[in-house]
Amino acid sequence: MHTSIINKDLKIQKQKGFSLPELIVVLFVIAILLVLALPQVISSRRLFRFSGFQRQITTSLREARQEPMSQHKPITFRYDNTSKYIVTFGGDFGALGDVKNVVSLAGSGVEADDVKYGRPSGVPTSALSDTTNQTNLSSNAVEITFQPDGSVIDASSNPQNQALFFYHDKYRLDTAFAVSIFGAGGRIKVWRYSRGVNSYVE
Repeated sequence: MHTSIINKDLKIQKQKGFSLPELIVVLFVIAILLVLALPQVISSRRLFRFSGFQRQITTSLREARQEPMSQHKPITFRYDNTSKYIVTFGGDFGALGDVKNVVSLAGSGVEADDVKYGRPSGVPTSALSDTTNQTNLSSNAVEITFQPDGSVIDASSNPQNQALFFYHDKYRLDTAFAVSIFGAGGRIKVWRYSRGVNSYVE
């Protein structure tokens, strides 16, 4: 009787394991799930990296606004759409062309060709809710000069509103964003495109 109990226990233990065909099927299903999920993982990583691009634009603009107030000298923020570089110059930053003032926006998984200035097709081109609208490129670049009081003015000393729009060429609607600069006080706001309202929201 003792032997029959041991034999039953062994049979139960054997039944708990996977057979070779079952194990192969399980591994095959896992492999399929990984293949299906991999593009989504790669896409999410690229979107995350592009958010770093947005942070760099905003950080550089805020620095270009704060420095004139501490240096008491105009400082210019320049975005070059050809090289995808940000250059900050004037005051203690030195002159345009000084390599120490250059930040490359491409890299870390974001290729220069992926970065687009403007708005994706199908997105409204109306002004943002703070009344700023897209600043046009001049010689494929945008220059914004902050005055010692933090404002942005034109040649006639009138406040000049600015707005920079960007998106990733492969993930257009998911990455579209804008940064606006209100000329009178140099206030900087970040906007993201929302599919739900088909507009940029703060």
